[in-house]
Amino acid sequence: MHEAHAPAPGGAGPRPLDGVRVLDLTRLLPGAYATSLLVDLGADVLKVEDPRGGDGLRMTPPYTATGESGVFVTMCHGKRSIALDLTNAKGRTLLLELVARSHALLDSFRPGVLDRLGLGAEALAQANPDLVHVSLTAYGDSARAALPGHDLNAESYAGLLGLSRGPDGLPAMPAVPMADFATGLQAALAVVSGLRFAERVDGTGFRADVTMVDSALSFATIAQGAVVATGQAPASPDVLTGGLACYAVYRCADGLEIACGALEPQFFGRVADLVGDPTLALQQYDVTGQDALRGRLTTLFGERPRHEWLALLEDDQTCVTPVRTVADALADPDLRARGALVDVALLDATAVTVARAAAWAPAEDRARPASAPALGADTAEVLRALGHDVDDVRASGALG
Repeated sequence: MHEAHAPAPGGAGPRPLDGVRVLDLTRLLPGAYATSLLVDLGADVLKVEDPRGGDGLRMTPPYTATGESGVFVTMCHGKRSIALDLTNAKGRTLLLELVARSHALLDSFRPGVLDRLGLGAEALAQANPDLVHVSLTAYGDSARAALPGHDLNAESYAGLLGLSRGPDGLPAMPAVPMADFATGLQAALAVVSGLRFAERVDGTGFRADVTMVDSALSFATIAQGAVVATGQAPASPDVLTGGLACYAVYRCADGLEIACGALEPQFFGRVADLVGDPTLALQQYDVTGQDALRGRLTTLFGERPRHEWLALLEDDQTCVTPVRTVADALADPDLRARGALVDVALLDATAVTVARAAAWAPAEDRARPASAPALGADTAEVLRALGHDVDDVRASGALG
């Protein structure tokens, strides 16, 4: 198995996971994010999808002019796809053949599903004793194991959802599904850790169960600190969620917004000096004066358009920045220059720009932009590499 670490041909230089082969049996955001990180690190990720529609991300709107899900394009470019029916005996046999030739497998089935399919721990270990197997589940092997769950449910169980509340007192709906992405991040870390373990200890493999609730809770360290210190969750809003006027968002005269992140005295003091009202700094941490300070800043920033405030504040020691859209970020020349953005091809070869999942990793030297695979696009190639006749396999029903 150790030959996995040989550099892949055609790259811009060795990447951490060049040559590592990953089977992706996951569905939806957590698994897609985990394997997109592995792709950026150099892994060859093969999505094993149900022929009856494939990964649900493929059906997630909005769609490009080519009919592809924009989210699927963003998260699955650079991966390959094979359509395989795991309820079919031949399909399961083919999967075990792929397991024998792979280094890692990720799945997002509920606990017990792989066992019922005959693809449990014993079958996988027989196929590949060194396999790194990471499962992504909502609740893990617990009293809630059989229950379905999405990001909102995991955030609610982990206590994250109640940390930010709207004017009506209800928890705000999360704009970013933090539990999903936390789970994907933890799963990718589990794969990398497992590969290192398997490299050191032959024949034992590595198993990890990454749950959404556990992963979400790991992101709530600040709130946990409040519980440790006081026995209670932090008040809402707290200093980082609107409790301090120096750390807030303000609307300018043209309707555009700025983010004032001047949490430390040196930064807010500089803001106060530049706007011509040093007395603002005297109220920075006055608990009883926050509403008054917020009112003064609201009035102040509402007097001039955003570009004038940014010209005055953005390039100084203020922590003042524009509130941009994601479209703005994807067009940022600085992000492009640093390699944080990459061009991806749609099915008609039109190039679109997306952010790399692991922008810090060495970039792949692409002669042409990678694309998100059509469902089963690589089925024939994969089967031939396994030594199978594609028509025979299709006749068996394994391809749906």
